Amino acid sequence: MKYIKFNKHDYLVLFVTVLPFMIVVCYLLVGEPYFEWPLFGKVTLIALVLGVLAWVLHIIAANIIIEKIPNHTRILYRIIIQLPVYVILTQVSIGFFTFAVFNLLGILHEPLNWANYKPVFFAGLILNIVATCFHEGTMFFEKWKASLIETEKLKKMNLQSQLDSLKNQVNPHFLFNSLNSLSSLISSDPEKATEFLDEMSKVYRYLLRANDSELIPLASELEFAASFFHMLKTRYENGIEMQVDVPKENLEDLIPPLTLQMLIENAVKHNAILKQSPLRIDISVDHDNRLVVYNNIQKKQSRIISNKIGLQNIISKYQLLNQPAVQIEQTEASFRVALPLIKTS
Repeated sequence: MKYIKFNKHDYLVLFVTVLPFMIVVCYLLVGEPYFEWPLFGKVTLIALVLGVLAWVLHIIAANIIIEKIPNHTRILYRIIIQLPVYVILTQVSIGFFTFAVFNLLGILHEPLNWANYKPVFFAGLILNIVATCFHEGTMFFEKWKASLIETEKLKKMNLQSQLDSLKNQVNPHFLFNSLNSLSSLISSDPEKATEFLDEMSKVYRYLLRANDSELIPLASELEFAASFFHMLKTRYENGIEMQVDVPKENLEDLIPPLTLQMLIENAVKHNAILKQSPLRIDISVDHDNRLVVYNNIQKKQSRIISNKIGLQNIISKYQLLNQPAVQIEQTEASFRVALPLIKTS
């Protein structure tokens, strides 16, 4: 039957409340003679069988009611429906059955009567209230926990979708700038154009490979950054400088791909690049094993509208990978981003 199905909370109710309660019921019904053998064994066995039967009927009724009223926002209404049903099932019907069994078998010195059963009825009523509230409470908690997991899953899916979208935005934007630079070099300096094209091919090979990876060795990212910077250097000449100071022991650490490209591009986008006052970009590792990308701030005369997609992309990648947060520090003179390096397992 589809309604006869039990979960771990149902078994918890059985062993923690129902079976111990039936032992108490036996004492309330029989009194001191209950502890005399063999009466103790016979009465306890019958009581436990009846307790399990009551528990099964309780679960069947609960499953039917939950199927009819599944909405977890109508818990109070469901409890109001459940309690009378449970009282009828576990008190009245089982109560009559208990009297019939005990009296027909004649295992007691005196027949049971309603006067004996009255305290059992009220004790059972309290048990029903407690068990119902426990059952509804645990079910609500499980649904709430499942909703949190589902919400987190949806957030990650949405974040992944955003990251994929941002990845796809890198290539056309970068391609446009690169082709413009290459076009001007072909006519003015063919030799430099050849070098530029060589570095550009390295950059695009990396872009095609890196977009399929969540993490990439720092050594590969630095090689890519060097090729990317070479293209910028060709374009801006002495207006831009970059210094890399990364220990060898950190080169095998991992980092989300294209992170350095976005930070370098962010520095170029938001700062004036002047031969007499170069934009400086420094890449190093601090004492907390974080990759630090630093640049001086040279505000452009024209205001740059920024949606901070590049930085948000980096932050989102670290969140998606469940890594420590990216730290961003900005002063009037400098901009600094600290990226946690991920150790290879």
